[in-house]
Amino acid sequence: MTRPHLPPGKAVRFNYNIVCKNLPESFSGFKIAHISDAHSKPAKGITQIIADAGPDIIVITGDLLNDDKKPTGEVDALIFELLKISPVYFTSGNHDLWRAGYRRIFDKYEEFGAVFMDGKTEVIEKNGEKIAISGCPDPFSKLPQAIAENMQKSLDAIQKIDGFNILLFHRANLFDMVKDAGFDLILSGHMHGGQVRIPRLGGILAPSSSMLSKTRMLFPKYTGGAVSGDETTMIINRGVSNTLPIPRLGNPPEVGIITLTNK
Repeated sequence: MTRPHLPPGKAVRFNYNIVCKNLPESFSGFKIAHISDAHSKPAKGITQIIADAGPDIIVITGDLLNDDKKPTGEVDALIFELLKISPVYFTSGNHDLWRAGYRRIFDKYEEFGAVFMDGKTEVIEKNGEKIAISGCPDPFSKLPQAIAENMQKSLDAIQKIDGFNILLFHRANLFDMVKDAGFDLILSGHMHGGQVRIPRLGGILAPSSSMLSKTRMLFPKYTGGAVSGDETTMIINRGVSNTLPIPRLGNPPEVGIITLTNK
């Protein structure tokens, strides 16, 4: 196989240290590299940041592809290189499902060795203790009611373990609909960090597709960083590309490095 080459760009490392009360002792210090929203044009430096961090696993929470006919060679290269570092788990986003033939592309990534997580649960074991990683498919629809129904159906079908459960789910703006679904940690994307970020105010803009789920378009509630519910924490990746006419301002492409510890 010809070795692919990665494109230019600028990615920045964001560190998250998350205390998890249900985390088994053997997984204290477990490290996850988290990216999202490559949109067929990932930034430069992602693989170096992740390699330097030395994560146990790498997760990608949707929109690897764009919904147009942009070549996927740069994403091919990204997956190819990341698999040299750690196991890779990825789930779908709305742009992936909107792209004709996306499943053939995802099949190729599975042939590389990545795991497509939509509707799946993978259990990781250390010293006889376990954590589970599950993937929720993007609730693809252009009807708001169908989005909610599709998401609930997918959540109901996930097989959680009696212990620590992680959910990979694209649409961070729907956190209020998944925060009570029984997951200890939710990793998401979709919101592009609000595209333009203002200190102390956060992200300004939501993606236009969020209108279908009644997300406010200016200063949306969830755009980046870590947010908490009663029993869960969600980490929102700000995305590793820029495909919008409005440039990213105060909002560099993010490689999230998440370290889990127990109490």
